[in-house]
Amino acid sequence: MNEDAEILENDSRFPWEDVEASRNNVQLQAEHPVAKAKQQCATTARPCPQCQAVADKLNWFYFESPPETWKDLCGRAGWMTVCDRCHRQVDFFLEVMN
Repeated sequence: MNEDAEILENDSRFPWEDVEASRNNVQLQAEHPVAKAKQQCATTARPCPQCQAVADKLNWFYFESPPETWKDLCGRAGWMTVCDRCHRQVDFFLEVMN
């Protein structure tokens, strides 16, 4: 796989509407402090593959896939980093799956 294909694959890991739903879920974000994510994941977090913004400058938030994914036994939850400048999903640190 060439680097451009890998970037596209990484960028579409989760549907953007699901990503934005999690990111904008105030209750979900309040239950998961970003400081915890950075403490656990900062050493393995990658920079944006397009603009090279370092992980600390990316948007960090807790992602949880929609309820139907959990019913279908393919739910996922964990920390995500997104480069808003490049509109890219950079990292996903899985914490829970069914």
